[in-house]
Amino acid sequence: MLEVISVVKLVLVPSPEIGRILDGQSRILNWLYNHLLAQANLLRDQYRDTQNSAVAAILYTHRGLRNLVPDIKAENLFLKTVHSSPLKNAALRLSDCIMTYQKSRQGKRLGKVTGWPRFRSWKTKWFSLFYDEPGKGFRVEKGFLILSLGRGLDKQERVLKIPLLEASILNGKTIRSLRITKQGNVYSAVFTVVRTLPEAKPVRKIIALDPNHKNFAYGVDNEGKAVEIERPWWLKTYDKRIDELKAKRDRKQRKSQFIAVLNKNGEPTGTHYYQASRRYQKIQKTLEHVLYKRREQTKVFMHTLAHSLYRQYDLVGIGDYTPHGGGITTPMRRAMNSRSLIGRFKEVAAWTAQKSGKQFAEFDERGTTRTCHECGQVVEGGLQPTIREWSCESCHTHHIRDENAAINGLRRILGDASQKRSELSERVPGSGHFSVKERWVWRVGPRGVHCTSRGTGSSLMSSRQKIKRKAWEPSPSKTIRSVYK
Repeated sequence: MLEVISVVKLVLVPSPEIGRILDGQSRILNWLYNHLLAQANLLRDQYRDTQNSAVAAILYTHRGLRNLVPDIKAENLFLKTVHSSPLKNAALRLSDCIMTYQKSRQGKRLGKVTGWPRFRSWKTKWFSLFYDEPGKGFRVEKGFLILSLGRGLDKQERVLKIPLLEASILNGKTIRSLRITKQGNVYSAVFTVVRTLPEAKPVRKIIALDPNHKNFAYGVDNEGKAVEIERPWWLKTYDKRIDELKAKRDRKQRKSQFIAVLNKNGEPTGTHYYQASRRYQKIQKTLEHVLYKRREQTKVFMHTLAHSLYRQYDLVGIGDYTPHGGGITTPMRRAMNSRSLIGRFKEVAAWTAQKSGKQFAEFDERGTTRTCHECGQVVEGGLQPTIREWSCESCHTHHIRDENAAINGLRRILGDASQKRSELSERVPGSGHFSVKERWVWRVGPRGVHCTSRGTGSSLMSSRQKIKRKAWEPSPSKTIRSVYK
């Protein structure tokens, strides 16, 4: 049995008092990160002047800054209230940022050039608590997360007992690490666990998906069923709301006030920060909440669709198309790039296949749209995106654009699979006539996938390339889980 490392994210339900304690732990880690960064800036200037190898060993090695933590902890006793594992990982986190900067500067890292680390604002982003050693500083017992804190000056062990929703998911699993995060007002426990993958199951039902932007994807399976998957309609609404909030926020002046930090005696500590106006902060908080909801609903959409596909099929193939900045107008480019989930969905589908014992394939879809699946005739010059249906000049077969592409993709998948499995070549035609017997529409909603039949027979409802809801069909906000027959 193959074992892999996976992530399980569960919701924590702390009391207001425990929530304040977790926030305090996060603040301390944020302070330590900034304190180490201030020292790193001094070491960087010192190394530029002296080229001292001892300074480089502290600044540019994985554990250099981490080794400074015990001395800092001895000078600042409030650090003793935090467990040693999160303190250590705050330093390692900064070292990783510095090493990433070095690799980017030397051309050893792909992507955009990464700059030198900056000071973090805890009010802008919550600093996570990371326990990287199994069973050290945390454990799960009877639906609760038992979290160890530092011992403090009295050297008494302090623990937090936090209710953990759906803790039964962790039963029988080996936990490697834990990270406590906070998004909005929601605390989460992100566990890294060891998962045992099931053995590969026999392949009997296959579907090929042609991804596009008119709909999310159009699929055809080896039993003659066509499936049109509606794109996530709510992304446009979210983007409109996000634009409104950004415009309203940017029109407001920050009106930042200079705030001096005082100690318990009311004396200035020498540190300060700038605080934006209450109106600006309110709009920013609302914007972050909307972005969070958009991100979470996007995840639900992709995982719900992937699980629904693998409940029906043993192998899911999808074309290798991914949008790369195309589009004639700015709204079109945004719809094709910002609202496209094709690339991320492939990763979700591949992982869903792996953990369910089924298979995922990605096929080369070059020429699948303009090639007639009946006779193999290729349309010279291709087909414009506005052409949703066309007829072959050679055999006069009428094609639905996406359906024809999905059939050609299915044949490419079957050609590769049949070479590995002789039984597939007997079940599925590799060439010749292929007719679609049924057409379905899938709408992915928060309660599951609603399946609507568009009829049987290759000629019925053939012109429906854009999904239009009938009066008797439920709205997306009231979708129900139904069985795809």
